[in-house]
Amino acid sequence: MKLHSGWLAAALLLFAVLACNLSKNNNNSNNSNNKNSNSNKPIAQPTRAPNADVFVEKISLAKDENGEAGESTTTFEPSDSKIHCVITLNKAKAGTKIRTVWIAVDVAGTKNDEIKTLDYTTNSFEKEIAGFITWKGDWPKGQYRLEVYINGNLDKTIDYTIG
Repeated sequence: MKLHSGWLAAALLLFAVLACNLSKNNNNSNNSNNKNSNSNKPIAQPTRAPNADVFVEKISLAKDENGEAGESTTTFEPSDSKIHCVITLNKAKAGTKIRTVWIAVDVAGTKNDEIKTLDYTTNSFEKEIAGFITWKGDWPKGQYRLEVYINGNLDKTIDYTIG
């Protein structure tokens, strides 16, 4: 009799543990589905290795002030024909490959269209990289994103609005 009740107790315990895990997994998947259904734009996920040697410490966008990056912002007017980007790396290392991908996330009937990709390789002692993108005429109003890749891995993104 003790042998059977021991097996029964073990089976009930195993059942309870599995039921709790199944319930926990269902709740997590329901929450993530709700988050995804509320957002029409995909969220780029960084792929930087945890032990990456060089990474983006800071990224900012700025309006143009006489050919130079002005005040940092994430909101631009359609007439702001030049948008600056300033990327600060955690350290300077020659040969670091930087790729910036400018994307129109939700703009005038298009979604997630790549506007421009720029590649750059750092020189010695270069920790800050500055660049810009221009548009002839007025920018279309909408939501945009800049993705920054370091040595082939998506490191950081920044969203901005033109409107």
